[in-house]
Amino acid sequence: MTAAVVLGGLAAGLVGAGMTLLLRGIEIVAYGQDGTSLAQGAAPLRRILAPVIGGTLAGLGWWVLRRNSEVLPLSAALEDPDRPVRFWRTTTDALLQVLLVGAGGSLGREGAPRQTAAVAAQLIGRRLGVAPDDGRIILAAAAGAGLAAVYNVPLAGALFALEILLARRSPRAVVTALTMSVIATLVARPVVADRPTYDFPMAAPDAGTLGWAVVAVPLCALLGLSFHALRVVAERHRPPVSWRLPVAIAVAGLVLGLLSVPLPDLPGNGAAIMQTTFAGGGSVTLFALLVLLKPLVTGLYVRSGAVGGLLTPALATGAAAGGLAATIVRATGGEASVALWSLVGSAGVLAVTQRAPLFASAMAFELTGAPLWTAPVLVAVAYAATGTAHLAVRVRARRRARRPPVTRGR
Repeated sequence: MTAAVVLGGLAAGLVGAGMTLLLRGIEIVAYGQDGTSLAQGAAPLRRILAPVIGGTLAGLGWWVLRRNSEVLPLSAALEDPDRPVRFWRTTTDALLQVLLVGAGGSLGREGAPRQTAAVAAQLIGRRLGVAPDDGRIILAAAAGAGLAAVYNVPLAGALFALEILLARRSPRAVVTALTMSVIATLVARPVVADRPTYDFPMAAPDAGTLGWAVVAVPLCALLGLSFHALRVVAERHRPPVSWRLPVAIAVAGLVLGLLSVPLPDLPGNGAAIMQTTFAGGGSVTLFALLVLLKPLVTGLYVRSGAVGGLLTPALATGAAAGGLAATIVRATGGEASVALWSLVGSAGVLAVTQRAPLFASAMAFELTGAPLWTAPVLVAVAYAATGTAHLAVRVRARRRARRPPVTRGR
């Protein structure tokens, strides 16, 4: 078990570093640069062609990959640890995800290292003869470690494994998840760098931010539930495995590319949106469009059959909502920090979409290196928004149950 934890952490770190380098290379080919703001500075034609060409290539790859059998999702492997996962099939699927996101696709880049690190750790555990129950812990911890490696977020990576994948916090699981995430983060740091992903200003507590934290709870609950519902509907209407798959993804890329001409922050996993908000920039019109279009374009990619992470698009949607609220207050003569309000919004929306308040608050905090005083605020908002969303779902379910059945006459 100890050897599997150490080797699995090392594998997750190498996977994270390798996929980070690959992503940067694809971004340079697609947009002529890499970084958080992909489309900034790129010519309009390039903004349109990059997601179309990248989406077409990724769609063709998925068509060939899925013709014989579907790639086993991580959730299925966790439910049955004895079920074999094909390493090369899963890795190919992950590389296609990197291609799509590097070309500007509106999905998160964390899905690829998560699943590749998980399948690598599963192979290591089986070679070492790890018991099935321990193998399930290692599988989940490796997925969290892959996330930790690409974003330099060891605590969030461990909490992702514990709160979302395992949904338990036994001492053995906690130690395994933390150890593997720390190892993976350290291994990937020569590539990822030992600093937060986003630049965030140092700021003191203020009454406006604390007031926004209260107001943000129901808004984050509403946005998070809407984001989740959009994803569910999109997944139900995915195209069959045929020539329609690459065509649908190319169409999604064309829509995104056309929108990115006036909105260069829209392409990619949401990093450009978050960096804009954390830098305190943007206008009411810009943030309003991003709050509306980021989840819609992400849903369009899911509807097209594309696969990728959804963590950072949800974070970006929440950040844009916080930026919108702050700019509205500032436009009316009030005092509001765009960066702080966006940080609160990002944690709240992610908590609702993932139903994981601890993970969401840790993710937002570690990604930004925000002031320490924001940590309890993020945790409070994340828990309150998740509770509000849960209550809203229960109330809606009760109302539906009380409705009389509909009878149709002749």
